[in-house]
Amino acid sequence: MSLIDELFDIEREAYRRSPIHALDARIKLILCLLGLVVTVLLPYGTAELFAFLVIYMLFWGLYVLSGSSLRYYLVRLLLIMPFGLFFIVLQPFFPNPYYEVYHVAVTLPFGVQMYWESIIFGLSLFAKFVISLSFIILLSATTTMQAMLEGAARLRIPRLFVVVMGLTIRYLYVFALVYQKIQSAFAARCFNGFDRRLPLGYRLNVIGNAAGSLFVRALDQGERTYAAMCCRGYSSASAAYYAAKPLHAAEWVFLLFGAGYLIVFPVLVYGMF
Repeated sequence: MSLIDELFDIEREAYRRSPIHALDARIKLILCLLGLVVTVLLPYGTAELFAFLVIYMLFWGLYVLSGSSLRYYLVRLLLIMPFGLFFIVLQPFFPNPYYEVYHVAVTLPFGVQMYWESIIFGLSLFAKFVISLSFIILLSATTTMQAMLEGAARLRIPRLFVVVMGLTIRYLYVFALVYQKIQSAFAARCFNGFDRRLPLGYRLNVIGNAAGSLFVRALDQGERTYAAMCCRGYSSASAAYYAAKPLHAAEWVFLLFGAGYLIVFPVLVYGMF
């Protein structure tokens, strides 16, 4: 499955039915942002690892309630993991400026050393990375793109940002559909860019022409879209209208419980250890 197919799969996952899916998007946006902020602000150390575990337990509780599959979570986590894992793996081999004293844990051949403090720092960094990704995956798996935009607008996010993000998301799917058409055209002509039986120059030429055509079509579509928006009175002061939507009592309780858990429990665990 390609990344374009994964894009549609993420949106399909957001249309499931569960207590978490039914929550107002504002609650999920606030809890996701609060989870990221608390995770990032926690210091690095052995005691903080228990606080990270407490936050991660909340994620799993919400994820189980959402009814999303374990495979969905693991696939997306593993797809993004390599981007940060490389820097995390290297941490134990260098003295970290966060600590003043270093203790050698392991001495490897050729004089390479691993430090206890740097190992703890690497584990804390790994925990922060995984928890941050987990909350983002949970948000994308339980909230549609349109619901996120509506929630952001009701949270008084600047309207220009909401409009730009709405257009970006809309035409991201348009780009995906055009890309799929190009892939279908290649398949209908029995062309495979990874087929070693075809000359490399020929493959690069075909793929380059397709990429250039896609770029030109994107520019043309952008100009036509902007012209259509101007004809309909679009300006920098334009904004999509979203009617006010008060939260129910149960949603307020859920929001207060989630926010209290994310703030109080990590602090208590950090203080105990």
